Amino acid sequence: MSNRKDKLSCQLRLMAAFKEFSGPVPEGLFTKKEFFIVRLQAIGALLDEFKREKLRELADRLAAALTRGKMSTSELDSFREALSHLVSGQDYNAVSGAFAGSKDLLLQRLSRVQPLSVAEEEKKRPGQFREPAPDRITTAAYSRMNFEGLEKELKAGRDEVEVLEEARARATKFCAADRMPLGLENTMPSHMLSCIEAAAGACFRLLARMKS
Repeated sequence: MSNRKDKLSCQLRLMAAFKEFSGPVPEGLFTKKEFFIVRLQAIGALLDEFKREKLRELADRLAAALTRGKMSTSELDSFREALSHLVSGQDYNAVSGAFAGSKDLLLQRLSRVQPLSVAEEEKKRPGQFREPAPDRITTAAYSRMNFEGLEKELKAGRDEVEVLEEARARATKFCAADRMPLGLENTMPSHMLSCIEAAAGACFRLLARMKS
């Protein structure tokens, strides 16, 4: 129950953070550029926290299944599918390889893995290996929101604050932030998490390219 409450709390804070990122910039607190960066970093941190909660939940489910006895093929497939969306390929292979060992080894391996962070992925330099899954969704969102066009406008002399404000507006529309539920009874649909992660990844990528 504790894990479920923690995950729900994180979901609500993540949706609230994205709504704040999508909303007006408070006067006198930040410049528009600072607001973009600070709020985007907060979203990135909450995405990582949410994935950590999901990893803990996955570990609890795995421990319970192993306690009952040998896992069925469907249970194993479901576990692997869930894990593949949360961790790097290297960590996924490390955990999967432990299925041939003991229960303790498997749970120990799972306890050591870290969630795959879209913010950290977008800090990588050109030519560095990028995890295929987050790279794919970030690239798709970057294209859908036409951030390439914003790059061209920046190079043509458009003010960078105007570019970032336009990026916020496009991310808001991309995720339909105005329709995000925020009641305590609500949980985040899986497609909404993917949407926020993709939009955040695209914004992190735009920031990195603006600096280069």
